[in-house]
Amino acid sequence: MIRKLGRFDAPIPVVRNMFRQTEDWPRWMPGIASTRTLSSTDSSRLVEVVHLVRGRRFVQHLECRDVGSGLEHRQQTGFFKTWNAAWSFQKPPDGEGTTVALSLELEVGITAGLLIPKRLLQSWIGGMLDETIASGQKQAIGLAGRQREPTQVVHVGKPMLQVFEVPNGFEVVFAGRTFVIDAQNPPREQ
Repeated sequence: MIRKLGRFDAPIPVVRNMFRQTEDWPRWMPGIASTRTLSSTDSSRLVEVVHLVRGRRFVQHLECRDVGSGLEHRQQTGFFKTWNAAWSFQKPPDGEGTTVALSLELEVGITAGLLIPKRLLQSWIGGMLDETIASGQKQAIGLAGRQREPTQVVHVGKPMLQVFEVPNGFEVVFAGRTFVIDAQNPPREQ
């Protein structure tokens, strides 16, 4: 069992929704190249997750379920024999932000178990989860910042264009659609 805790400087609904929105994972979760929802109901989704790890591509199908105020991710198919993650979101003792707790039950199959020692695999997965929490903290700050009004709004009637400065660049909302401009990889002029 791998357990991790992380502190996020954003309200619980923002952080929980960030982990719930699987289509956005590739934007902020290290090692995730793409996600695709295969099926969904009101409380669960079957999601194909493509991981890129050290130049190798791994595909995992996760059942992502809302469980009370938390989330569960259970592998249906993939590299591991068992991958059950339980995420909980709580107010920290000081009442500011969100504490995220993860419990990951992980079991490798026979082939992987022979090739990769369990402690090494747990250490490696633990490191990836630390990176995910660190990256998620930055994403949450950006999303929480977006809850505020933009610094300058120019419009007549209903606003059509809003620009929000976030830690990694800008989020542009145009006619109800959101676009991200990454400051490190800005779009090129045509």
